[in-house]
Amino acid sequence: MRYLINKELQEVADDTPIKPQDEILEILDEDQARKHSKNLCYRKELIRTLDETISYCKIEMLPKAVIGTLLIPDKQTPLTSTISVQFYLESKHLIIIDDAKHLAETKALLLDKSFALMGDSYRFFFEFLESLINGDTVFLQNYEKRLATMEESMSDMLPRELSMDVTRDRRELLMYHSYYQQLMDMFEILSENITQFFPDEYSSQFQRLLGRVDRLYDNTQMLREYAHQIREMQQSQIDLHQNDTMRILTVVTTIFFPLSLITGWYGMNFKNMPEIHHPFGYFILIIVCVVIVLGEIIYFKKKGWL
Repeated sequence: MRYLINKELQEVADDTPIKPQDEILEILDEDQARKHSKNLCYRKELIRTLDETISYCKIEMLPKAVIGTLLIPDKQTPLTSTISVQFYLESKHLIIIDDAKHLAETKALLLDKSFALMGDSYRFFFEFLESLINGDTVFLQNYEKRLATMEESMSDMLPRELSMDVTRDRRELLMYHSYYQQLMDMFEILSENITQFFPDEYSSQFQRLLGRVDRLYDNTQMLREYAHQIREMQQSQIDLHQNDTMRILTVVTTIFFPLSLITGWYGMNFKNMPEIHHPFGYFILIIVCVVIVLGEIIYFKKKGWL
């Protein structure tokens, strides 16, 4: 699909004559991009990018164009789904290439009213890149709220469920951490504007974007550390619970150990053991055992073990 950026994204046919002052936006899938790339300055470089598997965000500054790829985590299911986008920008001509699966979503984003007011392809391209991080501050705040809820309900959640939730969030945050790192590299290259492709005022604009992404990057790092702390707190609770259980078992074992010794001692049944024939031997032994148990319980309470 072809649109005129300087005419509020007016759709035009592929065979419509283009005036010198017209700024063009094309939203294509990969097959369409190969077909419509014949007249581009850097067709070979674009085809090479199309042939590569998109595995991260990158950008290439050429003397008369900018080529790059974006691998954007899907905010609904970031661990299982990503959005692959490629872009090509030369003077007054911007091409956005997406896979057929997400092309409709990308088209809906780029044809939004906020983009329709952009006057030229440079500004449109800048706003497109800025849209990649719009709302991400609130998005990361939701992670923080979710982690805080996990921390507050730690005693109510089963250890396995809590561990799975924290692990999932840490993996997702790691993905966004890497994503923001790649965007930072991209925006740093754009702000340097080594080839002088962009007008001078865009260097400060890309520098501003770099600062925003840097803050998002730091935020994801903080949230990853927070998730790690929750995991450690959970492990500490498990260890404390195990220590309490072991302490109770140790106390019980210690209480009954003297009784087991007495039982074993008098279970030998030697002929000349005087207590065997004593008329009150059984009751005396009961009293001795009760006194031993009570003495141990009092001692353990004083030590704080019970």
